[in-house]
Amino acid sequence: MQSSTEIAPRFTSGELFCGAGGLSSGFHAYGFGTRFANDIWPLALHNFLMNFDPLYAASGGVKGDVVSLGGSVEDIHVGDLRRSVEAKGGGRLAPGDLDVLLGGPPCQGFSVNSHTRSGEDPRNFLFRHYVRILQGLAPKVFVLENVPGMYSLEGGRFFDELIAIIGEPSENCPGYEVAFKIMNAAHYGVPQDRFRVVLVGTRRDVANIAGKIELPVPRHYSLSQAHFKGGRAHTFHHAIGFRKRLTQTDVPQIGPQLAEPVSVAEAIDDLPALGNGGGADIASYTKAKKPVSDYQQLSRRGASVLGNHWCRALAQPNIERAKHIPAGGDWRSIPHELLPPGMQRAARKDHTKRYGRLRPDELSGTLLTKPDPHWGTFLHYDITQQRLISVREAARIQSFPDSYQFYGGQVDQYRLCGNAVPPLMAGAVARHVAAVLDRYYSSTNRNDATFSASARA
Repeated sequence: MQSSTEIAPRFTSGELFCGAGGLSSGFHAYGFGTRFANDIWPLALHNFLMNFDPLYAASGGVKGDVVSLGGSVEDIHVGDLRRSVEAKGGGRLAPGDLDVLLGGPPCQGFSVNSHTRSGEDPRNFLFRHYVRILQGLAPKVFVLENVPGMYSLEGGRFFDELIAIIGEPSENCPGYEVAFKIMNAAHYGVPQDRFRVVLVGTRRDVANIAGKIELPVPRHYSLSQAHFKGGRAHTFHHAIGFRKRLTQTDVPQIGPQLAEPVSVAEAIDDLPALGNGGGADIASYTKAKKPVSDYQQLSRRGASVLGNHWCRALAQPNIERAKHIPAGGDWRSIPHELLPPGMQRAARKDHTKRYGRLRPDELSGTLLTKPDPHWGTFLHYDITQQRLISVREAARIQSFPDSYQFYGGQVDQYRLCGNAVPPLMAGAVARHVAAVLDRYYSSTNRNDATFSASARA
């Protein structure tokens, strides 16, 4: 796990569909400073600004250095956006000035886990507005994230359209050289299997000078299989099967050496024990264990308080059901008469994440947004505590540093955390973006490093 300590900003970024700011958290750690942020959910935007705009946080939201763009991305006009940023005193924002545009359009319509997955979901078309703003701002780099279902829905027509229009030159932009992968957060030190499509585009004139940005190779292996379209062709598949190679001592090892996954216990075992529904939104580390793993130590770096370590209360009959589930177990350990009626009719091979209890020595599955054991694996592995994981434990599983504070009601905090891009995975991408921008600026006059009309031709 890399340090979450931020360095002085030397690059500029903006983010659409920012949510709580998982992408920006990873990019801030590598010297990117946010100039504007957009989200349709006011609470998400408030969380973003409280964590990434010190003036906003210090003034209680009265002032701020980051331009706050509340509402739908459909209503953002590039000219108004540029004037708003310039009015904040951060310098001009002409086409080509911004270093990186970040964004993760809503994924619910694409997700294979969605009960309402449909090509007609209006959220599926919001990426077109991301592209519209991208072409108007013409940043040197863009990073876009979504679920693997974007690659497969209706034969991949949404993904194909996205790639096609991003690559084409426009009035303000020469187009982008695009690389994409289906990345697993666990491969970058996140204690969670979480597959996401990540696209990174390098503006053509930047790529001609400094090279095209590629996605970072894994540092850790995992065992989660990629059972979806593109799962073999577009993942770092060697990181999925790496442990099998370790047992084949008579076969020469080919390829990079990878570290073991970061387990759930390595991530959260130092946090204080809680009872069902216990904890506090703001507390101290007084009752916490001494951090023993690198992950725990780096998670605490820069944090003065223990925030968001509170858990939603289990109610009956889930309290009784949870008593029967061992670490690593699920609904199949619950006596038949205690199961919900629908689950009593389920085949034992189905729904294996429901009523799941984490295992301390393994990765977490993909963290969801709603802390309901009926839908996912939310039970803490310590059966003496008999509770759901806390918001802070969910944040650790997502790789947010403890210095990142969530605001709002408890259920909203779980949702904000579960929707986020894991900062460590974002940081791995940011490191590659920063390296190319460093090469680009070292080869150009930084004060005149925008593309010319001839570069667009």
